[in-house]
Amino acid sequence: MALAAVLVAVAVLVGLHVRDHQALSHIDELQHMDYTLKSPFHVPRHGDTIGQQAMEEAACRGIDYPLRLSIDALNDWLHLTGERGAAQLSPDSIVQVRLPPCGSLLLSPDQFPNSGLNTASPHPPVYYTATALGGSVIDAAPGVDSPVSGARLMGILWLGAAAIVLWYVLGSLGASIWIKALLIGLLAVSPTVLHESSIINPDTTALLGGALVLAAALRWESGRAPGWLLPLAALVAVWLKFTNSVAVGAAAVYLAVRAWQRRDHLTPRKIRSWSMVAGAAVIVAVASIITWSAVQDARGHISAEQLPTNAIYEVDSFQWDRLGDELFSALSPLRDPFVPDTLPRSLLEPLGGLLNLLVIAGLGAVALFAARGSNHRALAAAAAAGMVATGVVTMVASYLSLGIYFDTNPRYGLSLLPFAVAAFVPILDNRIIRWVLTAVVLATAGAALAGVAT
Repeated sequence: MALAAVLVAVAVLVGLHVRDHQALSHIDELQHMDYTLKSPFHVPRHGDTIGQQAMEEAACRGIDYPLRLSIDALNDWLHLTGERGAAQLSPDSIVQVRLPPCGSLLLSPDQFPNSGLNTASPHPPVYYTATALGGSVIDAAPGVDSPVSGARLMGILWLGAAAIVLWYVLGSLGASIWIKALLIGLLAVSPTVLHESSIINPDTTALLGGALVLAAALRWESGRAPGWLLPLAALVAVWLKFTNSVAVGAAAVYLAVRAWQRRDHLTPRKIRSWSMVAGAAVIVAVASIITWSAVQDARGHISAEQLPTNAIYEVDSFQWDRLGDELFSALSPLRDPFVPDTLPRSLLEPLGGLLNLLVIAGLGAVALFAARGSNHRALAAAAAAGMVATGVVTMVASYLSLGIYFDTNPRYGLSLLPFAVAAFVPILDNRIIRWVLTAVVLATAGAALAGVAT
């Protein structure tokens, strides 16, 4: 019953948000929408333009583009000709792209952002295919007004699936029903997760990908699963979205810390086994990224470097002076939440910031107060290491593969949050901490509902 209540809450939050937030998100939803509408029978190539259906939807829905957004978000939306790399822009220096009116008979891709190119082509097709197929079923339901709304409502299933896996994971770590519901609620009500789960964007799979990798690592560690389960979970997570690979790295760190904690009890054979499983998961993740990138490069009409969202970030050398900033770009992934105009921004932005601080404080509390040698400390170490490494790994990989640099978006680390909340289980045994977190989660949920439940 408790899990059912959590799933209902997820459905209500995401469903109402989809209903009220018709505009496309600035987080490249136009490109992700086009990819989804063309799936499962077509995978975009580098250089493909967006299709007629996507152009019609964008013209009628509009794109949610507030000028207060970060430079990264501005660059994703606008045709920029300024300084390459980290361009210094202000709203006064921006030439905005004006969308054609709804119902226009003559639409052309060059009337839309990024010269109408589908810049989502580097992403693997698994998310888009599943979302297209599931969305077509949802689109047939009463009250669903378009294939785009059906695809957006698939966010309920993606977030619900993550909640189910996390419910199992937290239970295996000794969490009570209250604590399980509370930790899943912390994620579901956060403005970042709510927004990503309510639009067409592969980041909506991040919590599920991270939860699957974590569940596989814990089951294998406890001797209840074969060694191939973790590499298989890594394969699924990465093919949902490449940035979910940070969860694979976190799983490897977790197993390394656990091996160190149990070093007096592990035989050389056991150490080899642990190394092989963790190594296989990392190899599968890296090989998947390289393989699909090579396939898309071979299929493309243009190179990945020529895609507008890459070309504007081209740099002549590695940006060593920005390396320090990248250490904190995903600490935590809930930082700097985007809140659309349909929600009470004055409430949700500070509450989202508070949730971010609570995640960071929780990791510190586990490191200080959890039992020495516990798997909770190992989970906290893995989550923290992953959050610190996300920006640096993204920066290095982007430069080596494409010769670009951009400020890493915190959402690239969302798949690390299952590791973080799993680490919090012992500190929530404290009644005061549990009640404080409950109050914050309920206040955030109330603020989100206040904006849409009318």
